[in-house]
Amino acid sequence: MKYIFLILIIFLLLPVTVWASTATRERHRQLEQQLREARQEVRNQQNLLTGTRHEMSRVIAEMQQLDQQMVDAAEALDGIELSLLDTDIRISDTNDALQAARDEYDAQFEVLRARVREMHEQGSVGMIDVLFQAESISDFLLRWEFIRAVSEYDRDLLASLQVSESRMLSNMDDLTRWTNLMEDLLFQQQREMEHFQFLMDERSAWFEQLTSDEEMLAELLAISEAEQRMAESAFEEIQAQLRREENQLARQRAAQQHNENLARLNNFNGQFAWPIPSHGRVSSGFGMRLHPILRVNRMHNGIDVGAPVGTRIIASADGYVRFAGWSSGYGNTVIIDHGNNYSTLYAHNSRNRVATGQRVTRGDHIADVGSTGLSTGPHIHFEIRVNNVAQDPMSYFR
Repeated sequence: MKYIFLILIIFLLLPVTVWASTATRERHRQLEQQLREARQEVRNQQNLLTGTRHEMSRVIAEMQQLDQQMVDAAEALDGIELSLLDTDIRISDTNDALQAARDEYDAQFEVLRARVREMHEQGSVGMIDVLFQAESISDFLLRWEFIRAVSEYDRDLLASLQVSESRMLSNMDDLTRWTNLMEDLLFQQQREMEHFQFLMDERSAWFEQLTSDEEMLAELLAISEAEQRMAESAFEEIQAQLRREENQLARQRAAQQHNENLARLNNFNGQFAWPIPSHGRVSSGFGMRLHPILRVNRMHNGIDVGAPVGTRIIASADGYVRFAGWSSGYGNTVIIDHGNNYSTLYAHNSRNRVATGQRVTRGDHIADVGSTGLSTGPHIHFEIRVNNVAQDPMSYFR
């Protein structure tokens, strides 16, 4: 009846723990979602900031390229302007030469006109008189050659002046066409410069906007990172709380299972088997004694039986292993609950061969003799407890 009452109490308390764990799990789920969202927001802000900085780098590269293009265009514009200036000078020089040639042509033409007019006024007799006034044949030939030379000179000079004028007019046409071409190039180059400047102004405005965006995104990223840290801290706290509650629930369930297991045992009568069948000499009995290591008088809650390391230790009665592990001064320890509030303890083992929660039967091999914990040599320390109060084991062996 005692175990049934204990199990009933555990079942009454269990829903409260389950409810508390459910609330913690819901809070854990909410904080986990918040943490995912916070991390996603940080990643989004990082991506935006990275993208903005990449765009800034691209715009800077474009501005550098435009700047070089503007320098090249300015140099080309200077070259065109110099070419135009040189052409203007050549046109001016050609105009001056053309005017001089025309003046020379006009002057020569006036000389020729005067000579022709004089010949017209004197008629052909005047030229014949000049020839027949010669005193000799050689003089006649000389006069004839002179008249012919003068005529040819006048004709050649006029022809030469006409050719020179024609050549200079052709050169003037070439210079004019070159000037028109340079003016077209100058116009195109100026338009290109204006286009480059427009692109530069556009990129500068865009870079200024990107700079503002970068500052804003950096601030938002800092806020998002702070929110992420807060979410991580809250999540770590709820995880720790959830672990604590799960551990508590696991302990409660283990205790419930253990008590359920004990309730299934037949009503134990308190009769135990000797825990180390191959050895029977008790080296230290139950009661007050001088502790062999601590050297103080203290209660010895069991009996010590010496045996070589590795000697087989058995379960003294049917039961369930409450604990199997390391326990401070006891070293490797096994505790078995047998029902009806009885339990046994086996300590200083070199090796435990059972696990917590395991069902054991009287005589099962549960551990090996050792000297772990506070021990002066290989032996088994054996205790019997009733309601968790140590009793003299020598009164319970049958």
